[in-house]
Amino acid sequence: MWKSGRLTGERIYLRAYKTSDAQALSDMTARDEIYRTTYNIQREFDVEHARWWIKFNANCRRTGTSYEFGIFEKDTGRLVGNIGIVNINSRCRHATLAYYVHPDFWNKGIATEAGGIILDYAFGSLEMNRVGAVCMVDNTASRRVLCKLGFTFEGIARQEIMKDGVFYDVAHYGLLNEEYRLNHLSSKETSL
Repeated sequence: MWKSGRLTGERIYLRAYKTSDAQALSDMTARDEIYRTTYNIQREFDVEHARWWIKFNANCRRTGTSYEFGIFEKDTGRLVGNIGIVNINSRCRHATLAYYVHPDFWNKGIATEAGGIILDYAFGSLEMNRVGAVCMVDNTASRRVLCKLGFTFEGIARQEIMKDGVFYDVAHYGLLNEEYRLNHLSSKETSL
């Protein structure tokens, strides 16, 4: 799966951000659809902030606290999303899956493909025992992605976040290494 610093899939690849990605990252996160549907993206994400975040992200990789990658189209090299394993607790071997996809690429299976790649990385290379995920309750597309990836719905945290002065409920999901391995192996067997 690792190929020249990339995690590769069928249509996409994941790689660490470069400073040269700052404009594309800023343009993508500036989309209102991203802000409205994500748990933790702030409203203002200009190029300056994108550069800061890319450096911050590189430091997190060095310290092993999170691994976030850009999602890029194989054919064009265009940045089409972000995905990562964040909030890593290496002692307890758990972390959180975080992702979003550029609105122009919604409903094309990008998040599901990227999720499969990053979960292989989390449960394989990073040896996580548990990966959690959260999304806003009304983000049904994200909830479907998590179900396709094998996550179990664990409950709703009422009014867990506030955006623009409004409180939102958040859906919590979890996936254990043993569940992922079982689902991953059975899906490979059915495709044979």
